Amino acid sequence: MNPMLQDLARLHSEGRFDEAESGYRAVLASEPDNVDALHLLGLLRRQRQDLGEARRLLDQARRLAPERGDVALELAGLYFLEQDLIGARALIEHTIKQNPNQPGAHTLLARIAIVDNDLTKAETLFRTALRSNENDAHAISGLGRLLLDRGEVDKSVSYLSRAVELAPRDAGMQFALARALVLRGNRAFGEQAARNALAIAPELHGARYLLAQVLLEDGKIDEAQAAFAVLSEAPGFQAIARFGLGDVARQQGRLDPAIEHYRAGLALDPDQPRALQLLGNCLILAAREAEALQLYDEFLQRHPETVAIEAAQAELLSQLGQDGSALAIWQRLAQRRPNDPIPLARLALLHERGGDTAGADLLAQRVAAALPEDVDLILLRARSAQREGRDSDATALLESLRRLQLAPMQVMQAAHQFGVLADRRDEVHLAVPAWLESQSTLPLQIHEQPVLPESFAASLAVPAPAPLANPPIFLVGLPGSMVERVAALLHQQSGVQLLRDRMLGPLRRDAFAEPDFAGWAEGIDASAAEAVRTQWQAELVRLGADPQARIVDWLVRWDARFLPLIRQAFPGATIVIVERDPRDLLLNWLAYGWMQGFALHDPVAAAGWIKRATVHLEHCKTVDGVNVLRISADAVLGDPASQGAALAAVLGLAELAPGMPQRGLGGLPIGLAPGRWQAYAEVLAAPLAELGTSP
Repeated sequence: MNPMLQDLARLHSEGRFDEAESGYRAVLASEPDNVDALHLLGLLRRQRQDLGEARRLLDQARRLAPERGDVALELAGLYFLEQDLIGARALIEHTIKQNPNQPGAHTLLARIAIVDNDLTKAETLFRTALRSNENDAHAISGLGRLLLDRGEVDKSVSYLSRAVELAPRDAGMQFALARALVLRGNRAFGEQAARNALAIAPELHGARYLLAQVLLEDGKIDEAQAAFAVLSEAPGFQAIARFGLGDVARQQGRLDPAIEHYRAGLALDPDQPRALQLLGNCLILAAREAEALQLYDEFLQRHPETVAIEAAQAELLSQLGQDGSALAIWQRLAQRRPNDPIPLARLALLHERGGDTAGADLLAQRVAAALPEDVDLILLRARSAQREGRDSDATALLESLRRLQLAPMQVMQAAHQFGVLADRRDEVHLAVPAWLESQSTLPLQIHEQPVLPESFAASLAVPAPAPLANPPIFLVGLPGSMVERVAALLHQQSGVQLLRDRMLGPLRRDAFAEPDFAGWAEGIDASAAEAVRTQWQAELVRLGADPQARIVDWLVRWDARFLPLIRQAFPGATIVIVERDPRDLLLNWLAYGWMQGFALHDPVAAAGWIKRATVHLEHCKTVDGVNVLRISADAVLGDPASQGAALAAVLGLAELAPGMPQRGLGGLPIGLAPGRWQAYAEVLAAPLAELGTSP
């Protein structure tokens, strides 16, 4: 090779492709049959992905110098890239016959063996190549990749690092090293190797995807987003880039863009279970559960036994309270996959929710050893131990959760139960912080209880209309009063229709969900009252209720300013107020929470709210045109037939049926006994003082 071509080859090896190409072409303009120039320019055009010109140049070089093994191997490598494995193998074997020690020949045969999935032969050929040339970077890299695919990551890193030292400008080797480093946990070095690969070959999109994933997992969200955005323009990578952009938006909490990206990616590549699962999760977080169910159904119609999607579908059905459907799916999975403990664990949870604690315990025992870190299963076993009086075992199980990552709902369950167990041991100083932790992640959306204006009394002095023929009953109670348990009892009474939808939010668009307190302050005339009543009845019909039944409307968020409205729009109505000693009420709210939006984060603030809310309830005592029944949940639930006589009369029943026993998850008791607050007089001294009822 003449000195000019040697200088050009040096520029080529340094990555200065434009300068090298111009020089090669200048040589060929004056010497069109220069084999070295044809060979080197063919190699460069192949590196620039111009396989057509590379093939033309190398064909010409081989015609001029059929004895040149290096040219033949470069041409064979081109055949390999064009997936002409037969042609490539024939040319390599012909070259080896001429020169058994031709550098690179065995390495290229090894790459063909990998395509043929003959990995043993590939490894032998790579090692044969290294016996001829111990510094064959491609053979070293090939062995490193085989080791990586075999799971021998540490050895792989050693080989690939050596290959990169020998051929630092080979983008493929840099990419392979990046993969190995990331798998070994050397993420920073892996990121740098991926960047090196892209600096050499920006079109190496696999390296860009790896880089984007590493950036995302390391919390470098903006950089990851930029990398996925570039990838979204690359042919063949649009779908995977969209999934990546969906991951970015999901991590940022931007659900709508995440949903859009996942849907766009699935439109390009619809059969990706992971992306479909993530889209389903986003839809669920966005309260679009029906869309998620439809998504799972459509996928399973195309791929009927995709376990991950079946499991996601079952989990969602369980969240929606459709336990029967969820149970059927897990039973099918358990039959198809007898060695998979997950379906049995989920069946155990569903049996427990259905009240079959014995069946749940049997299933949990079968899979406990196989799933030692399944948080829900540990919680189930802890509840079982508590139910059986093995409190020390229950506490030990809960303590084991400290080393695991818990979801917010799991934190709530574990902390609540820890507090209950501490209460049973009279360790009240441990119970209170545990109960506070159990509610710490729940949303706080407690409504205000304002000071009532002076004009409020006047609004109650207006004469009430004649009672309705079938006036409704309104159920009211503060958090901690156990009004929810009274509601459950009423729900089980024959001929009574309890409306519990307000517990989940303002699903009905009526005057109680969207109150106009300012407008009502000026009075409620007959036409306005009629409009309120008509709208209320229309919403009942929309919900599927029977307006002629004995309706009990549970007003979750009570405000005394509802009284003028009830007197005028529902004359003769009865307000059933569930009462409890404010001190027991506060403690029960702290220990057992209540419902969506009524989290207790600060006992002193909660006590102040109870004090103001009690004032709003006191206004119900003597209101013309409205009947008021004040009951104790403890008394009525303890003896419905005797202590519930007045409530039964309001409902038009001879007596209250006892209903099904009310127990919590795992068959555990719900609520603390009356008077239990006395054990907490010291640890809750400040909130009890705020109530104004401290001893």
